[in-house]
Amino acid sequence: MSVDARAEIVIERPRKDVAEVMLEPKYDKLWITGLTNCFPQSPGLMREGLKFERVGTLLGRHYSCQYLVTRSDGESFAEIAADEPFQMKIRYDLAETDGGTAAKIRIQSIGENEYKLPAPALNKAIAEWIAGDLKRLKKRVEDGVD
Repeated sequence: MSVDARAEIVIERPRKDVAEVMLEPKYDKLWITGLTNCFPQSPGLMREGLKFERVGTLLGRHYSCQYLVTRSDGESFAEIAADEPFQMKIRYDLAETDGGTAAKIRIQSIGENEYKLPAPALNKAIAEWIAGDLKRLKKRVEDGVD
């Protein structure tokens, strides 16, 4: 059962402002659905080799997992590997666009996962989840992070 879900939104702020929230793990629980906590092992924006733990729930299942940034380019993108809530690769992309910054998330599963949903239903649920996350990110960045 594979997942390849994507979402995108335009945030009416410069890329630097969006990166300071989207690519900073200490702010994850402010905009990511189901997170109850995030523990970065070092401060700052996501960069290759950075590890952080996320604790939360997804589709009714609790998880606690170490995430690893496998690739990054400052304020432009970050790729993250994780084993929970299922084995996946996450990519955050930020690009300047008319009216601000295009923020994108793509989540791809690696191998099988334990959710008992048909692949199209799981993919749709993940796509809706990350679209909602981007809406919360937009609100946080445009209104200012507390």
